[in-house]
Amino acid sequence: MPLGIRFRRVVFGGSRPVSRDLRRRLAVAGAVAALGMASPMWGPAFMRTLPAARVAAIEVNGSRFVSSDAARALAAISPEASAWDEHADVETRLETHPLIEEARVRRQGLNRLAIELREVRPVALVSAPTLEPVDGTGRILPLDPAVHALDLPILLQATVEAGRVADEDSRRVLSVLARLGRLSPDFVHQVSEVHRSRGDAIELLLLDGSHAQRVILPLENAELAFLRAEDAIGECAARGRVTSVDARFRDQVVVAVREAA
Repeated sequence: MPLGIRFRRVVFGGSRPVSRDLRRRLAVAGAVAALGMASPMWGPAFMRTLPAARVAAIEVNGSRFVSSDAARALAAISPEASAWDEHADVETRLETHPLIEEARVRRQGLNRLAIELREVRPVALVSAPTLEPVDGTGRILPLDPAVHALDLPILLQATVEAGRVADEDSRRVLSVLARLGRLSPDFVHQVSEVHRSRGDAIELLLLDGSHAQRVILPLENAELAFLRAEDAIGECAARGRVTSVDARFRDQVVVAVREAA
């Protein structure tokens, strides 16, 4: 081999070797992209610029009375919107619906959104003059009881004016029903009629076949009184049919039982 001649390796059929400078720049770009996704301060702003982050699908959860299509229409999220946008305005629009108590819009993955709804809960039916569902504040709800198969007690002696229950006594009864519904939905489903009773109390008439026929609770601390009444019913059930339970008194529950023959 003649002296002074140097050989250089040549690679055929492959990519050109990546220079150290190019590798450094690629590493920096990758780190910037990773920080853009991870940073809570400027990461979302970076992601909003990506066409791949545009909203591709919207899932609706928690809806019973408001259809998913109606919720999407009211949300009015543009096809050009990014899943990484702030959606407080969308939540505000959804909460203008008379049957939506609270709405939250959450991002799922790169380009999907989930709308989480908490709907207004109907707690009773009132005569207005046809039977109409009302919430725990006495507001009449735009729901057809037959279409939605609402299994609700009828509130007696209520005065309805301008789309809501007007008398304070009935509104207090509805407030108690709403709290009992959260505590024991199964019990409230057994109630056929309810009304304000003497002695600052609420009287509930239960459906045939229920574990009692009538339950009387105080308007104040009704949940605690209900739990005491349930315990008393359980203790007396073996003696016969429980016809009446009165839990208005602080230190005792009065139970009437029709003893089995």
